[in-house]
Amino acid sequence: MLDDLRKSTQSSGESDIEEPMIRMSNDDDEEVVEKRFLGMTAVERMFISIFFFLAASVIGAALLLATGRWVL
Repeated sequence: MLDDLRKSTQSSGESDIEEPMIRMSNDDDEEVVEKRFLGMTAVERMFISIFFFLAASVIGAALLLATGRWVL
């Protein structure tokens, strides 16, 4: 998702920013594997977790206000 946006904004084929790749150690040393979980980088997973935390907090506060258990 973000890679496509980054590629579309670059005017030339060269990139000023080098993307870190994690090299898995094996005898052949020919295979480079980028470590991802669910197809997301660590930064993308961080933003998703922050979004879910804030959404749960807002919904929880709204429910407490609606049921009258938390009064301002």
